[in-house]
Amino acid sequence: MHFRGLVFLLAFCSLTGCVIACSSQSSKSSRFPFTILDERPFHFGCTDRPSPLPPGTHSFVTFSPRAPYARTRLDTLNLPLNEVPALTIAAEPVQWIQIAAANQDHWTVQFCAEGEGNSIDEANGYLRRVSMQRTGSLLTLSNTDAHGLTGGHGNLLLTAPAGAPVTVHSDAALEVHDMAGPVRVSALGRATILNTTGRVDASAMDVDFAGSQGSVFLNASSEINFKITATNFHGTLSANAQREVRAYFPPGFQTPVEVLVNSPKDFVCHADFCSNIKKDRVNGLYRFTYGNAEGASDHIDMRSWDKQVVLDTIQ
Repeated sequence: MHFRGLVFLLAFCSLTGCVIACSSQSSKSSRFPFTILDERPFHFGCTDRPSPLPPGTHSFVTFSPRAPYARTRLDTLNLPLNEVPALTIAAEPVQWIQIAAANQDHWTVQFCAEGEGNSIDEANGYLRRVSMQRTGSLLTLSNTDAHGLTGGHGNLLLTAPAGAPVTVHSDAALEVHDMAGPVRVSALGRATILNTTGRVDASAMDVDFAGSQGSVFLNASSEINFKITATNFHGTLSANAQREVRAYFPPGFQTPVEVLVNSPKDFVCHADFCSNIKKDRVNGLYRFTYGNAEGASDHIDMRSWDKQVVLDTIQ
């Protein structure tokens, strides 16, 4: 699992680095992997490894950068909304956390605990040390320290009432879909938040966002990627990243935009409204504006502290 994550990270960084390198040479849309910003149904599995052999099979050979044995346990909770009006999750570095909104009056929690080892006994030993604990409106997820390919961890799938507030403090990557209530996220990994409509406060290493409305505040110690899914964004969006900010807009986008960068070369625009952007200086920074952002109730603000801000139009 760690190997596959490393391969993905290297491929992702290589691709996005190419986007920036080529942006000043071509007016074509940058080749960001937009699938990251597209919502797909969550898939949740909780199975032992190796699985039982098919009938008539006596043995098989597999090649995988994972421990040979995994043992799992599925823990579930159903929490009525009138008992738990808001939910907070505190997680050690579990594998991942996924949150999906639904039209329901309760929280449906599925936590797959998994222990991986070089033997069944070792896998079971790690499994026993992975847990989900509930204290009122707080869910605490714990795992074990990794020992190479062995150790214990968990995966959480939360189906939430769409309008209820949810807060996540996590060392893991997480993804949130379709919430209308407030979403607050603090993560050391990647936070992906798609098609929310309410308030979003997200702070993570990398942040991905897609939507068309809300009060959205994104902060990243590395990079931010976001896609606006309508020609007007209803509300405010603020994106502040230490490294790159990449923003993607539909054709004919109309909401005011303001960008702050350290140098003119740190602003790259391929959007169809580039010809209407104005440049000035404020507090020693270069400001690029589209429309009248000052005083507007609907507006988008971006700031990269060390790298570039890239604007593009996507079909």
